[in-house]
Amino acid sequence: MPHEKRERRIQVSIRERVNALVREVEAGRFVEAIDANYADDASSHESTGIDTTGKPALLAKERTFLTTVETWNVIRAVDVLVDGQMAAIHWKFELIIAGKRIEMEELALQQWRGDGEHARIVREQYFAFPPGSTPR
Repeated sequence: MPHEKRERRIQVSIRERVNALVREVEAGRFVEAIDANYADDASSHESTGIDTTGKPALLAKERTFLTTVETWNVIRAVDVLVDGQMAAIHWKFELIIAGKRIEMEELALQQWRGDGEHARIVREQYFAFPPGSTPR
């Protein structure tokens, strides 16, 4: 019997997609992370009440914010949890805006849609930690 070679497609998990997103963000590639990981109809909901819908609007909002940042000192995912198509990332940022040092921590709760390499974030809710409320 002839031996048949079969190509095995390796399925990328949501956990692997989240880990790749974390690597992009920690490397300072915020816009690239959004472009690669958010669905066209994705929505973002800030703890301040600001809602943004659609990948073009999310990209524009991020680009606008990034123009205000003079320096990034810390970009770090403190904790990452993934359960099915839900992910939670505890982010810690230290940055300089208008000469002022800002420490910021937030929890990003993400809902992913799809499977494998085609999975994308469809909804993200941010919960900001009040300054000084997290252990150091």
